[in-house]
Formats: sequence, structure tokens, C-alpha cells
Amino acid sequence: MPDRKQIHIALDCRYAQSHFPGIGRYVYNLAAGFTELTEPSFQLSLIYNASNTSYDFAKLVASSGKHIEIISTKIKPFSPTEQWQLPLLAKRHRFTLWHAPYYIRPYLMPCPVILTAYDLIGKIVQGALPGKKARLAFELTTRLAFRSSQRIITLSHSAAEDITRLYKVNPEKLRVIAPGIEPKFQPLNKNEAARLRHQMQLPEQYVLFIGTNKPHKNLNRLLEAFTLYLQRHPESSIQLVLAGREDPRYSPEIRAKVGKLGLTGRVVFMGNISDTQLVTLYNCATLYIQPSLYEGFGLPILEAQACGLPVICSNRGSLAEAAGEHVPLFDPYNPLDIVNKIELMLNDTVLMLQMRELGLARIAEFSLKKAAEATLKIYNEV
Repeated sequence: MPDRKQIHIALDCRYAQSHFPGIGRYVYNLAAGFTELTEPSFQLSLIYNASNTSYDFAKLVASSGKHIEIISTKIKPFSPTEQWQLPLLAKRHRFTLWHAPYYIRPYLMPCPVILTAYDLIGKIVQGALPGKKARLAFELTTRLAFRSSQRIITLSHSAAEDITRLYKVNPEKLRVIAPGIEPKFQPLNKNEAARLRHQMQLPEQYVLFIGTNKPHKNLNRLLEAFTLYLQRHPESSIQLVLAGREDPRYSPEIRAKVGKLGLTGRVVFMGNISDTQLVTLYNCATLYIQPSLYEGFGLPILEAQACGLPVICSNRGSLAEAAGEHVPLFDPYNPLDIVNKIELMLNDTVLMLQMRELGLARIAEFSLKKAAEATLKIYNEV
């Protein structure tokens, strides 16, 4: 039991699983950042399901001080029973506050709740949710989460403005904390990169995209732009590599598009990949592209920059904020604009080198420890 002078925080890590790749990384990185804090002014309990996570929280806790512990549970996200089981768990452990990393959360908590809200894709992007029932459920649960949470953390000022504008949330309730980037995302030496390229059978040159295949990721227009590039440069051997968890609802459409555009053999589908493979993909790529119609932040942009990979991205949502002022932006609804930015980068080696150096220079701003310190400050506010 924590000292009475300490705050006892519960961080809900049940979302650190393959179904929530971005949220899972956020939660794990936040927990990792807390292990770097040496102040014994708080007790942190990580609530997670050991049988349903790809993250090694036990190893994380073993490397930390006594101020971090694990509380294992079988309560699954979205389960109706979480609405009464988790409040009972919170009461039993006498938590000072609960940090929920997702808008669908327990609402009848016996302690204050801090919510992390990443984006409003379900409301802003047409077709992001399948049907009226899903849209209604999103609307109700989001409004309830915003109203019942004492503070709302967002990863970008763009997302904070969207929340204020569309849900009339008091700006004083919102806090913006950019996520930290894990140290493993860094440039590899040329020999190691070449070895790993051969091991993974990667193309010599490729444009890389990391993410799901959901509609807001805008892969259809990316494929159209890539086709235009190959038409302009028929001598080019460059390929397009798409990596990340594929949603089976959209896979047939994307793969059919590849065939229709004559891109078979020029587009590589990697599917789910390990973190080690992810670092390799960034290091061996020629260019990273983020064509999304909307994002609450865009973590792959920073991961790519941390590995020394030049980036171009969409000008929508928070992506410009995540990328930095030096990154070329494009209109994601215009394949001609997308291909022009691809061409701009691939045809200018001096510009590519400049983008690499500028990207590496700004990554120091995004440390795990810095993100944890800013989050702890909010905990203390509440």
C-alpha cells in the first residue's frame, strides 16, 4: 500500500495489444517513461491482461524502482462487466486517480479520471465508422468520457482544437503532451542495415508507409500517386512497402486496387511486423510517406525521423505539427500533389540529406522521460 503522502495512480494498460497498435505503443511508452523517474512521490499500478498483450510489462517493472507495480486482470476492454468490476478494483486498491487511455472506459469510478484522447477520426472522417449504430455509439461514449473526465490529454494542439470546437470542451480541461520516442528508433550503421535488408528480403529502394489499411489512411490515393510516379519514371526500380496490421474489411479493396493499377510486383504488403523489423524498415527505406486524411498525431513520422529517414506527409489534422516545419506537405485528396512531393524528394539527393539531418535534430524533444514528467504534472494537478 502506498504512503498516504503519495498519489496512487492506475494506468489502464489493457489496450496494449495488437488490436490497438498506436494506443498500445502510447501506453507502453508512457509506462517506460515512468520507470525513468526516480521521485518516490507516486505509486503507479499498471492494470493489464498478461494473456492478451505483446508488451513485456513484467520486464519493464523489474527494471524500475518499487514505485511501479503490476495488477493483473482478466477484464477485457469493451466488456460490459468493466463498468462495475473496474470501479470495484479501484476502490479496493484505493487509487488516487485512474488514467484511461481510450474513450470507452469505466464511468462510475470512485476516483478522478484522466483521459487520453488521440483524435476524432470517428466524427471527422466520413466512412471511418461502419454504419449509424457505430457512429451513435462513438458519439455517446465520447461525450460521456469528455464530460466525466477531470483532465483530457491530447498528443497535439490540432486534436485539442478539434475537441474544443466539436464537443465544446473547456480548453482549461485539456493538456497537450507530445509522445516520447523509444531509444531503439535510431540510425543503424550501413553494414548492419545491409545485413538486415538481405535478411528481410527488402527492395534496394522503396517508399515506406506504416499503419493500418483503414480508409482514413488514404492508401487508395497513395497507390494512384505511386502509379503516376512510375509512369513519369519508367526506368525507376523503386517499390512501395506497406507495413502494419491489415483490417480484413478493407484488404480486398486495397489489393484489388493494386492489380487494377498494374502495380503487382511493385507494392509489397508486409502485414504485422515486430518492433525489430520496424526499425529495419525505417533504416532501409528511401523515403517515408504519411498520406492520411486525418490523424491525432502521427507517431510513425517521428519514428522515421529518429531513424534518419526523410519524410513527406499530408497537410491535414496534426501531421504538420508532428513532422516539423521542414517537412514537405501535400494535399492528401490530390494524387498529383502527392506525386509531385514524392518526385521532389526522390530526385534531389541534397534535399534528402538535409531532411535527414533536420529530422534527427528535432527528435531530442520527444523523450519518454519528458512525456512521463509532463503527465505526472497533470496527475498532481488533479
